Amino acid sequence: MTKKNLILSFIVLLSYNLVAQQFTFVDGGMVSVGRSSVAWGDYDNDGDLDALITGDHGSGPYVASIYRNDAGEFANINAGLTGIYNSAVAWGDYDNDGDLDILACGRNSSNSKTYIYQNNNGTFLQKEAGLPVIGSDGAVAWGDYDGDADLDILIAGAYSCRVYTNNFGVFTNANLGLPAVSNCWVDWGDFDNDGDLDIFVMGDLGGILVSSIYRNDKGAFTEMPQTSITPLAGGSSAWCDFDHDRDLDLLITGFNEYLEPQTTIFSNLGNMEFMDVFPGLIGASLGTAAWGDYDNDGETDILLTGQNAGCGILSSMVYHNDGNTIFTDINAPLEGAERGSAAWGDFDNDGDLDLLISGITGAGSPATRLYSNTNGSNVFSANQPPLAPDGLSMYIDSHTVTLGWNPSSDDHTPTNGLTYNLRIGTSSGAQDILTAMSNPLNGKLLLPKPGNTGNNSDWTINLPDGTYFWSVQAIDHSFAASEFSEEQTFTILNVGKQENEYLDINIFPNPVSDILKITASEEFDGEIIGLDGKVLKTESSEKNTIAFDLSDCIPGIYILKMNYHPQIVFRKIIKM
Repeated sequence: MTKKNLILSFIVLLSYNLVAQQFTFVDGGMVSVGRSSVAWGDYDNDGDLDALITGDHGSGPYVASIYRNDAGEFANINAGLTGIYNSAVAWGDYDNDGDLDILACGRNSSNSKTYIYQNNNGTFLQKEAGLPVIGSDGAVAWGDYDGDADLDILIAGAYSCRVYTNNFGVFTNANLGLPAVSNCWVDWGDFDNDGDLDIFVMGDLGGILVSSIYRNDKGAFTEMPQTSITPLAGGSSAWCDFDHDRDLDLLITGFNEYLEPQTTIFSNLGNMEFMDVFPGLIGASLGTAAWGDYDNDGETDILLTGQNAGCGILSSMVYHNDGNTIFTDINAPLEGAERGSAAWGDFDNDGDLDLLISGITGAGSPATRLYSNTNGSNVFSANQPPLAPDGLSMYIDSHTVTLGWNPSSDDHTPTNGLTYNLRIGTSSGAQDILTAMSNPLNGKLLLPKPGNTGNNSDWTINLPDGTYFWSVQAIDHSFAASEFSEEQTFTILNVGKQENEYLDINIFPNPVSDILKITASEEFDGEIIGLDGKVLKTESSEKNTIAFDLSDCIPGIYILKMNYHPQIVFRKIIKM
């Protein structure tokens, strides 16, 4: 070999090694699990991402643990969660109190169950919500599908798929007629940019596979015909506008009808049409597909984990987005895993996305692996958060409020690729009506994910009478968030009064210090319910009137549930 060729070979090898060392294993001290699920979330609002891990340790009890992140060092807080495996988990602030709660399903040593854990200043309390028993290989997701500014539940598995509407912390089956799937995945996303969340669901109907999008039209869901999305099961999906044309595209993995692992990106063409862009990604199943900009170049890259074609072949791979639907494997030194989960998140707050991966390795052992993104700003361009949106506007029509803002800008992510996070509260700086799941003071995200309005620069919600405070922030592909925009206010008057007159219901006073009185034109039953779902007081009307003595209740928010006419009516009660 000539000296020139030797030098060229060395340069190629050096370049490969630089790329290959992109991610470095870090011993985070987390329990090794398979048949597992992981999720990043800042549960204690201290500005760094904590880890939620569930699964099968291989010996001893099953696992459901929260690891608190203290400047990159992790400690199990022994949260008292029930250990589960073949599980699915999701963080979300369902009670709009500014901290992250947990939704989880799975199997434990004695039975199967679906859990909600309410975060009460870092202590997690199990809430009895009456959700269906899912067991193994289910899927869960939070999302406000009905535009009432609180998180509803999408849950699938055990040959079912249901949405549970959140009425002030009380969850009710919406009976939407979604497909009865097992070995499945579900996700929310506004694919048609009409300002409400649609549903993607894939799984096994009992020998027949399905991958379908259900379009949300004012709370009614219709399956979109002929979207050409390949039916899969045993995989995962992720929405993202990877081509920056201001609509959501779909990355999906799983087994096809021939039990072959498959990975595909379907580009959203608009007009309810999707096209397979044939990105040349490795086929994967029993793992995770996730979008994230690991190198801060403004393009969304791809993380894939799971089982590949061929007996016992597993992988965990990062693909760089080169643009024009071209993706290149960066040969990241990640251990392959199946029957597990993976997530992007900047756990060390150095401005680039790291990785948390769990599952069963090729040796058949459970594993949890934390990988630090070691190049960061030494090689990449330093990533700055987007600018805060401006030009805020609002339009009010009865209960319905449409809020808008000008698209923002960023140093790397194109304007069309930014997503937005909206917060609404009943006082300045608050988000007790619609939570952005971020810190209102500095905009720091509690979850490494796109904003709650997606790519939309306007959002429509339904609200009762009151004065509200709102602002919005922008989020880039690396999940860096801007500060919130300058706060705005609006007021809705007399709508609640008209509604109560229509229902022949009168509730007073509210807020209440001691005695709450409810009158109606017919007899009814009433309950006072805490935000943990427990019924605190029950009364039946006498002469069409109920009086609740709330003097022994601590100040806070409660729910009044009324069985009336034969419908169920919910109202929020504020105890002073």
